Amino acid sequence: MILKQVYLDYSATTPLAPEVNEAMYLWGKSETGNPSSPHRYGQKIKFQLEVVRDTIAEFLGCKSKEGVFTSGGTESNNLALTGVADNYRSQGKHIIISAVEHPSVLNCAEHLETRGYEITRIKPDNNGKLNVDDFRNAIRQDTILISAMYVNNETGVIHPVKEIGALCKEKNIPFHCDVVQAFGKLIFTIDGIQADLISISAHKIYGPKGIGTLIIREGTLVSNLFFGGGQEANRRPGTENMTGIIGFGAAVNLLKKYNNDYKNTLVLRSHFEENLKRVIPEIEIIGEKSERSPFISCIAFPGFDNQSLLLNLDMAGIAVSVGSACSSGSIRQSHVLKAMGLPDRIINSAIRFSFGRLTEKDGMDYTIDQLNKITKRIQKSN
Repeated sequence: MILKQVYLDYSATTPLAPEVNEAMYLWGKSETGNPSSPHRYGQKIKFQLEVVRDTIAEFLGCKSKEGVFTSGGTESNNLALTGVADNYRSQGKHIIISAVEHPSVLNCAEHLETRGYEITRIKPDNNGKLNVDDFRNAIRQDTILISAMYVNNETGVIHPVKEIGALCKEKNIPFHCDVVQAFGKLIFTIDGIQADLISISAHKIYGPKGIGTLIIREGTLVSNLFFGGGQEANRRPGTENMTGIIGFGAAVNLLKKYNNDYKNTLVLRSHFEENLKRVIPEIEIIGEKSERSPFISCIAFPGFDNQSLLLNLDMAGIAVSVGSACSSGSIRQSHVLKAMGLPDRIINSAIRFSFGRLTEKDGMDYTIDQLNKITKRIQKSN
């Protein structure tokens, strides 16, 4: 019998905020019309769409017209990589990415390789952090794009994207940054990281699923992925997901209200890791020596299988992950931990715990207690 429900998988998705749900409900209840229609119904919706675009742009410190609404982080990453590659191919076909990117970047890069592009994958050190000099040394005359994420979605390691962005500016190479796990959690502006393109997803900030944005800085040329209407200034055709966009705007507005999320979560994560290590001293915290986001804790339990631990935690009412949610359903080693050069005993026993606005100390204590019981039970059965 499940005694308690504890959600520790915020990096996969966050709960929909009640205020966001209400905003979408009220909009759907009272509004109709297509934002591309010329009549008053359509133009009223178009105005609301642009208000949200303005809200996101203001939060990031960019121009409203630089934002393109997409279906989420995956589409934004695909549009950034493929769009830049197609547009700049006359200048070269070499692209540099990190080896610890989200699958939507890695798999897109693999697809580009089948089309004749050459991909260089930069590995991190064994603490999970990327080295700017590795990017510098990989640059060639035909390099047309560099892509590196801000916060790794599995380890929480914060990468030196400001320095990578500065390098790209120095070399006049477009820089794409996946900020899905950083937006609304770390304080930054797009100018601060000197990125030409950034990808964002609403459902990581208590907004709805199926909506995101790609910021394309003025002067950066991106070819279309899709073709059809002239929506989003001809950069992303198709009628906009207005319900999702309204929810996205409401979620961004809420970020101002919850500006203590970082500080509060850092206290909770420290409590979790310190007390878990006290009861299970053998654990290893992945990336512990690197700067990490407080919202993610990747922990290895050497001697235990992470799939077995995940199943037992689920039976106890605790939701965690063994990697990217986009790779769930397939049992395979984490590409992030492999790229870090970690041994199998660490990779195969690693679990990602991720925290958020509704995480409470008693839920963490319950999780620690259950992990203690589960590992002892597995040891006894072996």
